[in-house]
Amino acid sequence: MKTASFFTYRGPGRISIARSAPRYTPAGYESFPDLEPGPWFRSVTWDRYVELYQREVLAKLDPKKTFDALQKLGLGAEPVLLCWEKPPFEGDNHCHRRLVADWFGEKLGINVPELIPPPKPSRRKGVSLPLDFSPRNK
Repeated sequence: MKTASFFTYRGPGRISIARSAPRYTPAGYESFPDLEPGPWFRSVTWDRYVELYQREVLAKLDPKKTFDALQKLGLGAEPVLLCWEKPPFEGDNHCHRRLVADWFGEKLGINVPELIPPPKPSRRKGVSLPLDFSPRNK
């Protein structure tokens, strides 16, 4: 099992644990509402969010049963838990899927890493190509 953002992973085994998916998310993902944050998710500080998520969501679930249910939802592919936020998770950028990953680590001893997309090639400004450059000249 891994975690990722809707915006950085579009492969097999996608399972949404968000309250909704972003517009234009490709079909083919499953949803697991038991891990969605509560209606308070946009209205509280991160510290309060963690407190509420642990008390109102995770504390009501059995970690082993939840892990097994997510494995089944993957339909033979490795499950990848999705929500909106993009890494890196620092400063004011936080994500509840990492709370789920930490919960599985603490309760089951299972490491659930974040899928980090490879860096995009840089587009250097000011680089000029030779005048005779053409993709057909390869």
